[in-house]
Amino acid sequence: MVPDEKISIILMPITDLLLAGLNLMLVGMGIVFSFLVLLVLSMLGMSRFALASERQVAKPAQIVQPAPTVHPSDDVRGDLIAVISAAISRYRTTHN
Repeated sequence: MVPDEKISIILMPITDLLLAGLNLMLVGMGIVFSFLVLLVLSMLGMSRFALASERQVAKPAQIVQPAPTVHPSDDVRGDLIAVISAAISRYRTTHN
């Protein structure tokens, strides 16, 4: 900057400086707003694309296996059940 330009900036009326600042602010806000609109539109487009591609993918059928049946005589002993029942009833009577 040459010295004459410094003087011309200093001598600018305050209204011209305010208008230049307002102009710069509006341009900046317009650019940011445009970018945000573009970002929202791209996110909506990607969301719709993901939903459409998910619908096209065939999901395999799930095969439900029946639960194995347990017979009381297989692993359960009668004396063990009696001991556990007695312990539970004793706990309930002492911790009420």
